[in-house]
Parts: sequence; C-alpha cells; structure tokens
Amino acid sequence: MADRNHSRRFFLKAGSALAGLSFLPAPLISHAERAATPPEESKTYAYPNPGRIAIVEHPGAVLGYNNVDETVVQYMFDQGIMQLAGIYTSPAAALASFFPGLTTSKKIAIKPNFLNSKVPTRKELMKAVLNRLTQMLSGFPAANITIYERHSFSGVGYTTSYLGHNVNLVRDSTFPNLGYTIHCDGKDRPYSQSLHEADYLINMPVLKDHSCGTSMNMTLAFKNHMGTVNPGGSLGIHCNKDACLDIMASSVMTTKQRLCIMDALYAVYNGGPGGNPQATPNKIFLSQDPVALDSQGRVHINNLRTANSLNPKAATYIDQAAASPYSLGVANPLQQQIININLPVKLALFTAALDRGEVKLRWRTEGESNNRGFGIERSGDGQHDWQQIGFVDGAGSTSEAKEYAFTDSDSAALRQSRTMFYRLRQVNTDGTHEYSAHVEIALQLDAASWNLEPNYPNPFTGRTDLPVFMPSETHMTLDVYDMKGARVQQLFSGSLVKGMHYFTFDADELPAGTYVARAMADGVAKEIRMVLTK
Repeated sequence: MADRNHSRRFFLKAGSALAGLSFLPAPLISHAERAATPPEESKTYAYPNPGRIAIVEHPGAVLGYNNVDETVVQYMFDQGIMQLAGIYTSPAAALASFFPGLTTSKKIAIKPNFLNSKVPTRKELMKAVLNRLTQMLSGFPAANITIYERHSFSGVGYTTSYLGHNVNLVRDSTFPNLGYTIHCDGKDRPYSQSLHEADYLINMPVLKDHSCGTSMNMTLAFKNHMGTVNPGGSLGIHCNKDACLDIMASSVMTTKQRLCIMDALYAVYNGGPGGNPQATPNKIFLSQDPVALDSQGRVHINNLRTANSLNPKAATYIDQAAASPYSLGVANPLQQQIININLPVKLALFTAALDRGEVKLRWRTEGESNNRGFGIERSGDGQHDWQQIGFVDGAGSTSEAKEYAFTDSDSAALRQSRTMFYRLRQVNTDGTHEYSAHVEIALQLDAASWNLEPNYPNPFTGRTDLPVFMPSETHMTLDVYDMKGARVQQLFSGSLVKGMHYFTFDADELPAGTYVARAMADGVAKEIRMVLTK
C-alpha cells in the first residue's frame, strides 16, 4: 500500500494498457488534500492510517427524493477509494489493498444501516462497492461476500437481481450464544454470526443524528454496530456510550474492520434517526479510521444544523474514542489528513491508441461545468517531466455528452520511448484546474498482429466501446454472445482498413450479466468478456 501519511497533492495515475490502449477509468477530479498537524508522535492508534479520510462530492449524485444516479455513485466511489489508498491502477486494486492477506478463499462481511428505510445505506452505493469487490484478484467470489443487517432488506431495494452479484443477504435479528462474544459494558455479548465467519468487515453507516443523550446523539460508524451486537435494542445498550466504545475497541473489530464507507448522499440532521431525508449533501466518506469518519460526520451534521438555526450536537463519544485508554483514531479535524474530492466534470472515456506511428487520444465527457478546455500533457514515465503538447477547447457548461480527440504526431519523441503516458489538464473558466488519470500507451506494437482491446467502461450500464487495432486491411466479423452461447448482436462484418477502429455495443435492451465479444480476422478468433449491470 502506498505511503499515506504525508501531505501532498495526489494526481490520479490510472494504470497500464494492453497492447497500446488504456482502458481503466479516468475521471477528472477537483482534488484538494488539506495539510494536517500530525497526531502525537508517541501515540499508537488501534485502526490503520489514523486521521486519513476521503470525502467525495458530486452535485449530480442525487436526482430527487429516493432517486440516485448509480453511474455517478460508482464514479464517486472509484475516485474516493483510489485517493484513499494512494493506488491508481484501478479501483479494484485500490480496494484490495485494504485487505491484508487477501485471497479468493477469504470472506468479507458488510454492515449497512437500514434502521430508517427512507434514509438507508443506498443500494446504489452498495452496488458500486460490490462491483469493485468482485473485480479484486481478477475475480473475487460474490458467494464469499455477506451483507448483514438486523432490519428488513425488502424495503430498501437490496436484491441480488438489482445488486448484480449473488452475494449473501442475511437478516440478523437475533444472536444466540454460539460461543463467541464481544465484551461491552461489563458483559460478554454474542454478536453476528456473519461477522464471526468473515475475515474482513466493511462498515457502511449513514449520515444521521440521533435522539440519544448528549454523548451518543449521532448514529454513524460507531453506532452502526448496534446491529452487530444488539439486535432490536433488546440488550438495553442502544444509547450506551461505553458499550459502543467497547465494541469498536474489541479485538473482533480492530482485526476485521478494514474500511468505513459512510453514505452522505442524503442526511438527517434533526430528530433522527427516523423521518424523511432533510438534506442532500451528495457525498461519500471513506476512511479506515472510524473516529475520523464520525468526527467529520459530526462536522457535517453540525454545519447543517447551524445553517438551519439549530444548536450543534456534542456526540462526545467521538472525543472519548480518540483519548486514552481507547486511542482508536483521530478526532481532532486539525490533525486529520482530509482529502476533499469534488467532481464537476465527468470524464466517461479517455483512451490512447497507436495508429501508423501517431498516438490518437479520445475522451468523452458526460457533463461539464465552466470548462474552458483541456491541456494535453505527456510524460515518459508517468510521474515526472509532464509537458503540455496541445490544448483543446471545452464546451463551457453543458449536461450533454461531448466527444474530444487529439493526435500526437511528434514522431521524434515517440521513437525515443517504448511507452508514453498522457493525461488531461482540465482548466476551468476561473483559471483553476484538475488533472485526469493518466493513460499509458505501448509504442511498439507487433506490426503483424491485430487485436481486440478490452472494452471501456467495464462493467458498463448501457453501452460500451470495443476498440480493434488492424495492422493492415482485412475482413473482420465482431459478434456478441451471452453465456449460453447465443449470439445477441452483430457489431460488424466487413472490411477494415489499417488503423484503430471503435465499435459500440448498445445493451439497453439486454438483461444484466456477462457477455462475450468475439472477433474473427485472418483465421484467428479473439474474445473479451464484458459485464453489463442494470
């Protein structure tokens, strides 16, 4: 895992291409990492990367009441997890870095919050997380993932059909004593079997306040585990601060809980945790430190309360969790490393392809705000000596999709390297700018070999692009098949000239699932697999 404990501006560095085409997600990020006063040098905290937190915001995430754009949420999660990890090859690689010793035989438990079915952990966010979990290690088994919660799944839209993965959905409403316990508030108490059987845990609370007393008047990462130890509140510890602290300090949690993801797409800031959503922050919080997560949740709830002429809430358990003897994480915002990620321009596609000695760059946006344009930058190693080689005007402000292209024909520079890296420097009308992920292009393709490149994006929701490189003119067919072997669509059949070609697979009318694209040329067949989600 990359070093995460010093302050710097992180630029996305999405990874390498296959046979000359980059295919990893490469959205633009307006990103600021605030310098933090380091926590006390001599202090050791129970959770990894204390004080480090990513807060991702996108104004287009929430479309209305109970209406969330799942594509935007996937985009938000992908960028947040890469920034939190400091790993940019892919969101799945970044996510995998949080699970030490991960293999495909390990088990992962996820604890959402359904207490308020009007403001639950959104199904769109859960789907985004599952999409990347199942891509870890080139295919982590969905059957090894369990989502457990003490409230009903039916009222919040969680079905394996919607989620697109055959994960286990377990309603834990009672916990018999099966021989494993968590010691809290002076007693050994049984906890969820789903968690007991898991190797890792992801905690997914919601941004809500609570009617408990001053010490526990917010329900965030800590209080979410009332559904891990205290089903139905029957143990009398529902508003018990010491119990919540003991649970998060237990060896069960400190060894298994590897990540906290807080849903702040909607929020309840007064009279919670029930009721309708009262605000739409359009945010996701990500951290390994539950104290930092709840600390920032407190900041955001109190900002909403202040804006609505309400007194702030204390939630003093957060400060106690940071202090001895617990020392679970960092509560002081001035000692936190806060990565704020704002996403004003949505870059849906960024590819680089070698075509007759030139590098062809293509990118597509699906919405722009005050976008002056894009500086095209090039580097020999993807980290140093970035040079601007061109500029393409943007569309200003628009909600429509826009296509862009640029050709690097600097043959002298291209002949000097085996690979080249490109990125976009998106410039706003006020002079501020953001960088895209970089794309890597192999400059020495086998001149005698044609290739069917990986599609982008993958997984995809409606349509996806399939690039094909042809070293010379030839006849090709390109078909798409379902997993039963039935052809569902023919994308092309005919002659292709030398160069790079792009074909669009429109799957709006097809069910979610895995599809195979098969190309045939020069007596050779090549295939790629594509995952369609709905």
